[in-house]
Amino acid sequence: MHDHERPGAPIRSDFAGDPDMAELIEYFVSELPERAAAVNECLRDKRWEDLRRLAHQLKGASGGYGFSPLGEAAAALEHDLDVQAELDAIQRDVDQLLSLCGRITI
Repeated sequence: MHDHERPGAPIRSDFAGDPDMAELIEYFVSELPERAAAVNECLRDKRWEDLRRLAHQLKGASGGYGFSPLGEAAAALEHDLDVQAELDAIQRDVDQLLSLCGRITI
């Protein structure tokens, strides 16, 4: 079992030991609370296109910074928005994404 699969376990970047990535990872992690708040606001206000855009951006950035579990959750949200899934499914996707955001650490 990987660390990110343990409920509540902190999630660290796959590149955590790479000194060339340290500053970039720190910047990405420092922006996550703001991104998470934006995701939550878009869901609350039913701004689906904005939510899809945020999910797409998180999907791409997360992998690039070594946070693949977050990228996978963002991809699931983006997919459900693309297929116009039920609100319950989108809510679950957002909850999962926000939970992972809260576990991301340097």
